Amino acid sequence: MSRRAQENLVSLVLLVVFGLVLYACQDFGPRARMIPLPLAAFGILLTLLQFAWHNLGGGGVPQVDMISVDAGALPSSGDGQPRTERTAEQLGRWGEAGACGMVALLVALIFTAGIFPAVFVFAAGYLVLSGYCTLLRGLAFSALMTASIYLLFVAGLEMQPYHGLLADWLS
Repeated sequence: MSRRAQENLVSLVLLVVFGLVLYACQDFGPRARMIPLPLAAFGILLTLLQFAWHNLGGGGVPQVDMISVDAGALPSSGDGQPRTERTAEQLGRWGEAGACGMVALLVALIFTAGIFPAVFVFAAGYLVLSGYCTLLRGLAFSALMTASIYLLFVAGLEMQPYHGLLADWLS
């Protein structure tokens, strides 16, 4: 089977899946279809654009072979074989335990303080402590992200957020 035929087959399968989601959404209530209906319609649109691009305009050999790997760029052990374990530089100072601890901290923040303070504190802490941003820039990015999540869920979808275990004590 040619590459173009494979791409067309995958596009057809995606169109069927998105069409089934669109059909299934018709039985949902107005609030229940707020997410899957636009996603299915957007998926159908993008799949049709991709289908048209491959068959009408963008046909030809891709410029990049997606499967080729430069073996010289892979770190290797002494015997010339690629390394399978992660190096201390890749894991950072705390390693995998630090990553698990960060996820546990996020879940604990959500349960105690609620979703919006947790998102703000977690994102600001990550951006600043990882050294990705300065303090002021990390706080600004976190405030923008928290505001966008608030606008999406509270204003756009009209969902009531979880306020956390501390909400009763503070009110």
